[in-house]
Amino acid sequence: MEENNQSFRDRPTNVDDTGKSKKILAKQPKGKWYNRRTWFAWFCILFLILAPIIKINGNPLMLFDIANRKFSIFGNLVWAQDTFILALIMLIVVVFIVLFTVIFGRLWCGWACPQTIFLEMIFRRIEFLFEGNRRKKSNKEKDDFTKKILLILKHISFIIISIFFTNVFLMWFTGPEKLIEIITSPVQENKLGFLFMLAVSMFYYIVYAFLREQICIFFCPYGRLQGVLLDSKSISVIYDYKRGEPRGTKNEGDCIDCGQCIAVCPTGIDIKNGSQFECINCTACIDECNTVMKKIKKPENLIRFDSVNGIETGKSSIANFRTYAYSAVLIVLIIVFGITVSKRSSVDVSVIRMQGTMYQQTDSLHITNIYNVKIINKTNHQKKIALKLIDLQEGELQFTNDISTLAADKKSETVLLIKIPISSIKSRTTDLKIGTYENNKLITVNKINFIGPQK
Repeated sequence: MEENNQSFRDRPTNVDDTGKSKKILAKQPKGKWYNRRTWFAWFCILFLILAPIIKINGNPLMLFDIANRKFSIFGNLVWAQDTFILALIMLIVVVFIVLFTVIFGRLWCGWACPQTIFLEMIFRRIEFLFEGNRRKKSNKEKDDFTKKILLILKHISFIIISIFFTNVFLMWFTGPEKLIEIITSPVQENKLGFLFMLAVSMFYYIVYAFLREQICIFFCPYGRLQGVLLDSKSISVIYDYKRGEPRGTKNEGDCIDCGQCIAVCPTGIDIKNGSQFECINCTACIDECNTVMKKIKKPENLIRFDSVNGIETGKSSIANFRTYAYSAVLIVLIIVFGITVSKRSSVDVSVIRMQGTMYQQTDSLHITNIYNVKIINKTNHQKKIALKLIDLQEGELQFTNDISTLAADKKSETVLLIKIPISSIKSRTTDLKIGTYENNKLITVNKINFIGPQK
């Protein structure tokens, strides 16, 4: 009986027989796909750095000011009170990621994920700069002293880059002005913030200096999620087994089993074994295989962006029920989001009865109720407003402090006393409407209950 030498994977590629993690020394990729990914990565890095700095309509392009519970998304201020808008944004992001994965597989992981961008385009390039391609013999023959010096310089660079991007990350939550103020102030005045910055920087350093691909393989749930979302029509980096098999220089297939696609893979997998959760669609194997195909004078794209259905039939198609369903949901959510944002008032007013209070009878003719009022100016310019009772001319509004002028991007709070003639009260509870006016134009209406004596 002929012995079957084919082996099957029973563990991740970076784990050895003893269960310990193996360090993957990926070869530096080069080619047109790597160049495209480089340009896209630097666009993402520039967006990360400049988004909190660039301003549209006086607001940062992107800012998540959690301390003040306000967010600037593409120059539009969204407050914590805009819960429906925030929920819609989260739903749109989730549905878009699902739809994108169904159609294009893990393209996000290889092209836009911060973990991949920082690791492959910054930290691993620094490593190549100091240590070169460690698969080359010339780099392995360096003396131990030189290797140690280069190793120290590499890790110093890692730490500096980690600290820099930690501060960039913090700028998304504080804004550039506040961040500069924190950095230039003495450490004693902001010990907690300084320690937090160091802790996050150390976390980044450990991730990109030591954990690396283990984040994608062991920690990120997205790789497991793709097994549920992908089907035979999903586009991904795939090996054309119909054209490549049987492998070897003496066989009929185009694949010569040179192993270069494995050497260049950042997670150490063999793409020829089919779809694997470690594959991040980084396209490094496409470039490397195309280089080999040129050398042996074979057609390129033995490894390419395609689907299982495309390999089998020669026709790629992403049209299926799930694609249409997710697209329909996404379109509906975007329409609802657009309508909600367009109809959102520039001033948010909340009128809530003061806790633990009932009605008060100030004299024989009038009843009063006390309310807490909060007003938020969601714009970056000052507003002049007035609050008035609607449909009840006899009522009177008295405020403990002036709220007629709202500063830009600020909120005001006051106590409101509503005074109504007893003759206007017909039942225990009376429904009232309070209108907020700007230049005599009604911009928002609040409905409240006014409590009076039992009739």
